[in-house]
Amino acid sequence: MTPRRHSKRGRALPAALLASLLACLMPLWASAADLPQIAGQELKSGFMLDGQWRFQPGDSLDWARPGFDDSSWALTNMPASWPGQGFPKSGQMAWYRLSVRLAPDALNAPQFGDGLGLQLGKVMSAYEVYANGRMIGALGQLPPLARGYYDREMVHFLPREIIAPDGRLDIALRVWGGDEATVRVWGGGPYAGTFSLGEYRKQLFGGIARNLPALLFCCLFLCFGLYHLYLYQRNRHMRLFLWFGLMAVNVAIYGFMLTQWKHMLPVSFDTLKKIEYGAIYMLPAVSMQMLWALMGSEVRSWMRAYQVSFVILAIVGLWDPRPDVQPLILFGFQLWTVPLFLVAPVMVLKSVREGNPEARTLFLGLAVFGATAVNDLLIDLAALDSVRMLHFGFAAIMLAMSVSLGNRFTNMLNRLEREVEERTEDLRVANRQLAEAARVEPLTGLLNRRGFIEEAEKEIQRVFRGSPPFALVLADLDHFKLVNDRYGHACGDQVLRRIAAVLSYRVREVDLVARWGGEEFIFLLPETDAKGASVMAESLRQAVEMAGFDYDGKRLDFTMTFGIAAHRKGESLDATVHRADTALYHGKEAGRNRVMLGSYKGLTVVN
Repeated sequence: MTPRRHSKRGRALPAALLASLLACLMPLWASAADLPQIAGQELKSGFMLDGQWRFQPGDSLDWARPGFDDSSWALTNMPASWPGQGFPKSGQMAWYRLSVRLAPDALNAPQFGDGLGLQLGKVMSAYEVYANGRMIGALGQLPPLARGYYDREMVHFLPREIIAPDGRLDIALRVWGGDEATVRVWGGGPYAGTFSLGEYRKQLFGGIARNLPALLFCCLFLCFGLYHLYLYQRNRHMRLFLWFGLMAVNVAIYGFMLTQWKHMLPVSFDTLKKIEYGAIYMLPAVSMQMLWALMGSEVRSWMRAYQVSFVILAIVGLWDPRPDVQPLILFGFQLWTVPLFLVAPVMVLKSVREGNPEARTLFLGLAVFGATAVNDLLIDLAALDSVRMLHFGFAAIMLAMSVSLGNRFTNMLNRLEREVEERTEDLRVANRQLAEAARVEPLTGLLNRRGFIEEAEKEIQRVFRGSPPFALVLADLDHFKLVNDRYGHACGDQVLRRIAAVLSYRVREVDLVARWGGEEFIFLLPETDAKGASVMAESLRQAVEMAGFDYDGKRLDFTMTFGIAAHRKGESLDATVHRADTALYHGKEAGRNRVMLGSYKGLTVVN
């Protein structure tokens, strides 16, 4: 039986439809089989999404759909800034897609039961992120509102129910790069930071841990700067503390503006950028002032104008932070700092050659800072593939200036200590001289009553400890009042000086001679008894009697009366002096010009 023609056609049509369906499904099965699979352990430690993503300029919300065929899209690394002019034909809009599959152990892990965390790094200038067709987060505002909020890393919560039952996850990132001026200078798209998928809490805490050292660094320099400003407040003459404190605070503010912690402040993004640009533009002006003060260099007029130009840039940065204006200002600022990088090392090197020890440390800090600054300039101006290192340069320059400032004030303190020691020694010498002057009678150069009593008390202590006794001799110049009355006090002074010289010449080296008061003199003769003192007194009496004195063409002769008392152990100085004074008084009564020995039993005339 011959089969009918229409029966063959009926069997051929279902076969063709089946073949077509298989042809459509095979790529999906193949692509599903080729998806990167994330195991539970990888997800626990944070699976990095910095591999190759699918990329397509343009804009269509259909591109966020799960299972969308993006095989015709280009491959690009993540993160990677847009090249050149960006994509002006698409209004600087572009999409990124990445499809992954979670392994069964990741799907069933209890720690991922509530959801995952999708961490996105820094994206220029705004974006929306989708997971399996649902938007899970955004930053900034896309056109037509078009408001950038770049420079922020975020962790977006990814609910468990979004993930397909088979573990498939399609991530779509919708990006607006910014206006053409911004893209031309800064580029667009994901340009830095960490892109990963993992446990939500770990992603959050991991970001905090990565940014914590920078926060501590900023807090350290802020406290350091405020402390030096406090020191300046206490002593306005310490101008170095003022400039160093301002520079440290400036560095702390700028460093904080480079961290993710700044986004926790309750201020707008525009305000944050104002603070950032103002701090970086003001930094050269404050640093130059600090450098001049530390090196003791003269500030010339052109250098002052150069410094003021940075202040003007800081004011402009605080006034207008628009992305289309700031790149131009920042570009000019970077070029304008080049002379500073040339002048500052030359000035410091000159100080090094002049022997300034502080300049050596500062020169090393400037060298490190200059190298890091050039590195970052080349990143911005020549698209150098490198890591930004300017924060290390700031740390180096601050450390160098701290060491230089510490050395300066350490040397200052050492110099002050030496000066204090010298002044203290001078004061000791002056005090000794004053004390000696208080013990010496200025007219004759002999000890006065105070100086004699001090030395006599010492001699009494020696006698108390067992030394041989001593004797006191009290002497008075006879009829001295007549000399003052007849010839005047000038003549009397010369007579006293002459008699003091004769008496000092005749006594032993160990004996003490002092002017007791008026025309009276007193002698302390150590280790001498009454008989020995009598012999000494008689010798002195004869020497005075024989010593003539010429004044105004006239010959003047003088005599002296002496009273002697031998000190006895346990007796006070006043008692011994009283006995000698009694003997002197009786010698005067007996006719003067004689030596009288006083004792406990009575008086003895020696001559």
